[in-house]
Amino acid sequence: MDDSYNEETYLNDLPLWADDQARSMLESVCERHQVPMDVIAELVMVQRERQHQERAHGINLRFEEILGRLE
Repeated sequence: MDDSYNEETYLNDLPLWADDQARSMLESVCERHQVPMDVIAELVMVQRERQHQERAHGINLRFEEILGRLE
């Protein structure tokens, strides 16, 4: 994951990260489908960074970059 992100700032208020049981389930699903947790975390962080924008210009390109790590 990009070190410029502060996971606490963007994720700790979300139930998937704040609730131990929910996070455990997410980790299990990620492991089962061979998707690194940092990929999911980064996708969520990008979305949250841009949620205030009327048009999140460039978000699809950023998602493609992040998802490109799965190939």
